[in-house]
Amino acid sequence: MATGEKEAAVNVPAYVPYKTLLNFVDGLKISIPSRIDRSVVRSLSGAMQSQLLTSLRYLRLIDDKGVPTDMLARLVASEGKDREKALADMLRTSYSFLFQNFDLQRATGRQVEEKFVAAGVSGDTVRKCMAFFLSAAKHAGITVSPHIKMPSRARTAGQRIRGTRVEGAENGSAGTPPQTNAGQVSWTQMLLSKFPSFDPAWPDDVKVKWFEAFDKLMNKTQEPDEPE
Repeated sequence: MATGEKEAAVNVPAYVPYKTLLNFVDGLKISIPSRIDRSVVRSLSGAMQSQLLTSLRYLRLIDDKGVPTDMLARLVASEGKDREKALADMLRTSYSFLFQNFDLQRATGRQVEEKFVAAGVSGDTVRKCMAFFLSAAKHAGITVSPHIKMPSRARTAGQRIRGTRVEGAENGSAGTPPQTNAGQVSWTQMLLSKFPSFDPAWPDDVKVKWFEAFDKLMNKTQEPDEPE
């Protein structure tokens, strides 16, 4: 993968669940480590670790080497109105595209979606980014337009396996296994439904292995798996 693509994944707006970030910040009240890396968040799944670390970098709570910033220290030490002010400052700094030359108090949900897409977000990640921002803005006391609603889950064109539509196949999430005309679920469809979702924040070597495994699985599904 090209360096530019890797940087784009790193710079994508925060899309970790807001509660996960908040729990992590509060967990640092005892002590803030000199570096935030995967060993500090080992209780989370691998995908969630990637989302959290990527979000911390985007929010400027850690630098590119994982070193905590003054903003993180301020957030950890704050409570009540001070926490609210710290969150507001963090959001205004990180999401300048939603505060500069943009009326967040009157905008529509579609306008906000377009802003995130312009920031390099796509697919269902747009919904996750908006969910994080709206939750954080609420806790930060930032007024947002009442017209902003959460976008629905992204739908993909899917792929057809022996005439059966598998939703979300091209982004690595097969979802609920569809039924055949006979009302039965084939073993290939079951395999696809269990295949892990692709995470753009994964390291490049993990992404390569994911695509290789998915290609192999797709090739196998082309073989007859049930009588006509």
